[in-house]
Order: sequence, then C-alpha cells, then structure tokens
Amino acid sequence: MRVKWRFPTRFCLFLGAALAVATVLVTHRDGPSPSLEGPGVVYVYFPSLCAEPGVARDCQEIVQPARPSFETMAACWAFADVELKAAGNPRLLANCMRIREG
Repeated sequence: MRVKWRFPTRFCLFLGAALAVATVLVTHRDGPSPSLEGPGVVYVYFPSLCAEPGVARDCQEIVQPARPSFETMAACWAFADVELKAAGNPRLLANCMRIREG
C-alpha cells in the first residue's frame, strides 16, 4: 500500500529552508551596539593658539585652570563655536576630545 503525501517535495524543502533561516536569525541576534556616548565618557574642550591662522601645524595649547567638559560632542562643539566667535582671533583653534572618566 502506498501513502500519498499531502505536500509536494518542493514545498517541504522550502519550508525547511525558511525554518532554518528563521532559527539562525532568532538565535544569533546581537544586542544593541554600544554607544560612543556611554556612561563615563565626556568631551573636553581644548583651545590652542597657532602660529598661522587656519594652519594646525605649529600650535600650543592654552593652559586653563579647569577645562570645560560636556556630555556630548555636539555640546562641546557648540561651546567651541561660541568661544571662537567671541575671541575673534583667527589663530585660535578649538578641539573637543573624547575621554573616559575614572
């Protein structure tokens, strides 16, 4: 006596392949990518005075008693823009550096 399959072979192969792909996708999920602005990371503003306007070759850091720090890079650059415009000196150069506290 012969048993007749209800599903054609191609359908079974397709179903098996789809289940295998779904299993791989579900079991190999990565968590969220780590944020560059995670806990303990701050951005510090460093002003410098350069020998020539617009040339960053020969620059000396302007030593300050306390360096301003910010939670985000955008906030640091916004502060740097305000400081550079207020100074009005084309030889000034601003830099925001990412550092880890602690």
